Amino acid sequence: MFRFSSVLVVMKHFPSNVAMKMKPMLPNSEVVRTIKEKVEHFYVFLSLMLASISKCANYLFRRPYMVLQRYPLLAHLIYFMSISFTGFLALKNLTPQHKPTPRSLDLIFTSVSTLTVSSMATVEMEDFSDQQLWVLILLMLLGGEVFTLMLGLHLKNARANTYGILQKRLPSTCRDIEFVDSVNRSCRNNTEDVNQEATSSHKQVQESKSMNQNYCNILAHVVAGYFVAGIICSSLVITIYIWTDSDSKYKLKSKNIKIWTFSIFTAVSSFVNCGFTPLNDNMAIFRKNSGLLLLVVPQILAGNTLFPPLLRLSIWALGKISRREEYTYIHQHPVETGCSHIQQQKNASNLVLTALGTILLQVMFLCYFGWDSKPLEGLNWLQKLVCTLFQSVNTRHAGEAVIDISNLSPAILVLFVLFMYLPSDGSPLPDSVADYQTLTEKGEDKNSGALWKKFIISKPICLATFIILACITERKSMSLDPLNFNIFSILFEVVSAYGNVGYSLGYSCERMLKPDATCKAVSYGLVGKWTDEGKVIIILVMFLGRFKRFSLKGRRHP
Repeated sequence: MFRFSSVLVVMKHFPSNVAMKMKPMLPNSEVVRTIKEKVEHFYVFLSLMLASISKCANYLFRRPYMVLQRYPLLAHLIYFMSISFTGFLALKNLTPQHKPTPRSLDLIFTSVSTLTVSSMATVEMEDFSDQQLWVLILLMLLGGEVFTLMLGLHLKNARANTYGILQKRLPSTCRDIEFVDSVNRSCRNNTEDVNQEATSSHKQVQESKSMNQNYCNILAHVVAGYFVAGIICSSLVITIYIWTDSDSKYKLKSKNIKIWTFSIFTAVSSFVNCGFTPLNDNMAIFRKNSGLLLLVVPQILAGNTLFPPLLRLSIWALGKISRREEYTYIHQHPVETGCSHIQQQKNASNLVLTALGTILLQVMFLCYFGWDSKPLEGLNWLQKLVCTLFQSVNTRHAGEAVIDISNLSPAILVLFVLFMYLPSDGSPLPDSVADYQTLTEKGEDKNSGALWKKFIISKPICLATFIILACITERKSMSLDPLNFNIFSILFEVVSAYGNVGYSLGYSCERMLKPDATCKAVSYGLVGKWTDEGKVIIILVMFLGRFKRFSLKGRRHP
């Protein structure tokens, strides 16, 4: 209504103006009175119409905003689906002329896989043009965990700033009356002392909100700096190494891939834990370049498993350098910031120990069961050790591969499945137990069916359901080609998609029971040989894995 106030004022005075102008022309006062009444009726009609439009617009725009604010899962789903579709359109329009054109479903699959940082592939990476690779870089940036956290913090600050501006526009007396009324609606005849006490309490609440907003603003800038510094430093380090290493430069030149494109693509993919590289063989071509692999390992850890401890360390370092009390407060009171990525010192230490312990365990398994295996043939002891370290780090949850994991020992593959399923935060409790404790602590009625609903759609049940559906859609291939399509390979593929890892046992023409001369070796995963229905299932699993931090009610786990 405020936007239409000027229009209504003009319309309100319009009858008198018309009457004054028509007075010398029409001596009959009855005509003037009739015109005035009609204009006044039109004014009332227009006022009601504009009021209705204003209320409808307020309802249409405010209601969805409140729903998205209350259910962040819905907001994330809209965000990822819209960007995935936009990425598909960009990949579709930038198809190279002298390379095979992928199907639309494969491009949609690639867009979703890149945005959800899953790196599940149905198309060979070298078939993409340079422009398409930059589209994939942008998708990886927009879908990374650090970027989504940074975006959420900035949106939270913008929402708080907008609310603060609207509050300042209201008269102070109105705010005081609203606050007193919300504190105690039953006491409407309070004394002046009670009003003053409520007003002072209101000011304290506003000051507390202002402080929290300030901390959130600082945290948003810290995360943004961490994100930008991580991407830039990683790209520069990889570029410098390739320029100084003639062997790596020659390998990229033979693949007709630009150094800057490879460096930025690999740096972004490693930091956001996507797992894609511009090469068909992923990082296997660099398995003898131990220096490059050792440079990529810290980038993978900094963007995922060690991100919360490093973020806490960054805040501590900024507090020591700048001497600002805000950094010290955020470091000492991480829970009050409302950001789940900033943890207490004990939790951060446990997270570091868990990450290092899982890596060490995998390295021991790989060294014991796969030291003399086919994937590590032709390497010296140092190169083997670096490859096992690189592969172990990527299991949680980057997905870059330096060896053919399909030729590893079954014990190692089972261990990979276990670590791909576990979340990157290293929570020792299964989802059902954690959900049960959350519901019990909140005091919800156990007989209301909430626990049963959570059990029905719990993550293990969902995962088992998708595995069964995948076996149904691929039953024909499982009967004709059981060595490539078996229950374990399908389970491995689904768990890899759920963990947003991207590992795959692949498809080999040598494992076919009936040799086929038309069979062509491909570098992408087994899902590339699945039916269209099976690929759609994997798309759903990738979305499920990306949103596995959310509970049934759409709220994020702490």
